[in-house]
Amino acid sequence: MKVIPYCITLLEPLLATRIAGDPNSAVSYPYVPGSTVRGAVVSAYMRRAGIASLDAGSEEVRHLFFDARTRYLHAYPIDARGRRTLPVPRSLFAVKDDETCVYDFAHKVIHELNAEKAQFVAAAKESQPFCWIDGNEMYFIAPQRRINVHTSRDRLMGRATEASGAVFQYDALEEGQTFAGWVLADDDSDGEMLQSLLQDVQRLGGSSNSGYGRVSVEVGDLLDPWRETPGQAQDIAAGQPFIVTLLSDALIRDPATGQNTWDVRFALQALLGVAVEYVQPKEDEERRSVWRMEEVGGFNRVWGLPLQQAHAIVAGSVFVLRAESSISANTIAAAEWQGIGERRVEGFGRLVFDWQRESKLKVIKAPEKPKQMRTLPTLEGPAREMAERIVRRMIRRDLDGRLRKAIYGIRLDNRIPLSNAQISRMRIIVREALPNGDIVRLQRYLEDNIKTRRSVRDQFERTRIGSERLSRWLEDCLKQPESVWDKIGAQNLSKGIGANVRVSTQGNEALAREYTIRLIDGVLARLAKERRREGGE
Repeated sequence: MKVIPYCITLLEPLLATRIAGDPNSAVSYPYVPGSTVRGAVVSAYMRRAGIASLDAGSEEVRHLFFDARTRYLHAYPIDARGRRTLPVPRSLFAVKDDETCVYDFAHKVIHELNAEKAQFVAAAKESQPFCWIDGNEMYFIAPQRRINVHTSRDRLMGRATEASGAVFQYDALEEGQTFAGWVLADDDSDGEMLQSLLQDVQRLGGSSNSGYGRVSVEVGDLLDPWRETPGQAQDIAAGQPFIVTLLSDALIRDPATGQNTWDVRFALQALLGVAVEYVQPKEDEERRSVWRMEEVGGFNRVWGLPLQQAHAIVAGSVFVLRAESSISANTIAAAEWQGIGERRVEGFGRLVFDWQRESKLKVIKAPEKPKQMRTLPTLEGPAREMAERIVRRMIRRDLDGRLRKAIYGIRLDNRIPLSNAQISRMRIIVREALPNGDIVRLQRYLEDNIKTRRSVRDQFERTRIGSERLSRWLEDCLKQPESVWDKIGAQNLSKGIGANVRVSTQGNEALAREYTIRLIDGVLARLAKERRREGGE
């Protein structure tokens, strides 16, 4: 028996869809399901073998992918210390207005506290579905999510149409996060093959052609059988209450009706080989099991159809039982290794005995990951040329917005002394100078036409740009083109991609000349608009 540990780092958002939300949306599980990992390993196996479909009758294929001899456990979020967190037990409850402690209903009956103020943590902490328990301390964590809104497109038109243009949204796991899981192999000889297949996994989940699902998988060394929780399994004496906590959803069938049920007694009896019963109300005892059932589904890519939906006992459900005879630690370890119920190959049915050992737990802050300096790549060749074009467009888009804001933020007089003829004449010169940033031509026009002709000079001097004469404003702009960044609020604007591609307004003379001329043109256009408004046009 071998354990193959793996860590999945999301390079793109991950969409592992569950049954939830609006029909026009898709909501991802807060973890990477074992069924998703198994499907990716199957694809890697088929690529390596050069086959288009699996032979379900093959013994190797069956024990690798279809029966419970190999089990692909869910990948749950890791904490700052690299530990795989686990679902929050549903027996935990807190007292209202007290966020420092939680109590375990599996150990402490609820009427010993103020029942009106008690609330179950699982109901209040849906936004923090995972935790880590260490002695009498615990903390909660939650994976980050991303919600994107999409519009369906017509395949032929390449855009949304009236017939095909529905709006829908994806609630996916955010990129950059790491999730840890294990593959359990009963056959030692499968360990190296499963390691190799896991390393070939590059994509998970749905919408892989729409920017979702690219991952990086790191596979660890083979391990011997172990527990998913800290500590060793202990013997359970006859009649001694013990706690069973589900670490994943479980599909249990009633042996009498064949229907899905919450009652785990018969499945546990078959697994442990002893008769068990729930802790029932007696004198000073109270039934302390806390469970919940939800619908689960799936998707078969070979059929191209969804799987039949079934009611499963939700991960974190807690059952308090007692056995008629003693249960050895080896029996408990074997039960935890195998799991319980159906679809165990996909990570369902994981359970642990006596994980919660304290009736009162102190809630502490989850450890934070140390901030790491991000190493930017150095771009060369075509990649650098493309990056330079992108950065230039990025900074121009930002500058255009600032330029518009600056032009319409200038205060003008109610009456504009400058004639339409002078405005139009200068705008022609400005438009001719713009392609090459020809500041000299504008300066020459200013000297030859505005300063030497008194009638024209009077019009430019009587027209005000804020509190400054238009003639003086134009002279200052053309004399110091770099001052345009102060006028539009872009003194230290900079955009970059990678380690060696960056465009900044500082020291960029060509860009300063261009936006100086565009600022002048925009102000003249606004003056012309005000003149038309004066004339009632």
